[in-house]
Amino acid sequence: SWQHRVGDLHVEVRGSGAPLLVIHGNSGNLRFFDRNVPLLAEHRRVVAMDCRGQGRSARGTGPLTLSRMADDAARVIRALGAGTDAAPERFDVLGFSDGANVAILLAVRHPQLVRSLVLASGNLGVSGLRFGVRWGLRMLHLAAILTPGPARRRKLELLRLMLDSPGIGMRDLRRISAPTLVLAGQHDVIRRGHTRMLASSIPHARLLIVRGGSHTVLRDQAESVTPLVVDFLTS
Repeated sequence: SWQHRVGDLHVEVRGSGAPLLVIHGNSGNLRFFDRNVPLLAEHRRVVAMDCRGQGRSARGTGPLTLSRMADDAARVIRALGAGTDAAPERFDVLGFSDGANVAILLAVRHPQLVRSLVLASGNLGVSGLRFGVRWGLRMLHLAAILTPGPARRRKLELLRLMLDSPGIGMRDLRRISAPTLVLAGQHDVIRRGHTRMLASSIPHARLLIVRGGSHTVLRDQAESVTPLVVDFLTS
């Protein structure tokens, strides 16, 4: 079957070959990668997960944090990889936005599970965002606080994931040993200097700024960007 449950998480698998885990961004789901997956699945066994509390994955109890999502990702790798508990199969990991932050935390917390990293538009905190975007998020947060009804808690929780620090330090970045590609769009909501800092802090990371691209360049320019990702993974 191509649909799986790993605990209370929804996961879909396509293609065959070396495994690649893809992790979507804040308030999204695995459908974000719909235009990338067919192209990736020609070369890879693509494992796409809905992060906790998003898509078709349960919220569960306890705090909703990116670290917890990284531990979820580790569970998915162990459950669907071909290795053993003692020698798990390593996965390539592609994360977008908050998903890139989850991928960084996965590489830091579970280095034995990660073969390589592709970080699309990740950031170490709200200071990595362009000024106007930061303001917009704070306004959304204020609006969510003032919104009555059951959707309020979920909205606030997901906004807090973008406003609060994901808990990644410079020392964490320097400890990443997996080959890493850092990419962003030319017109990304992530500041260019922040993306460069990420790439220069992770040992031997490669930097790719996609001309004309926005924050969602991975999806918008799937036909041209996906082959660049594949090239990196096979090099």
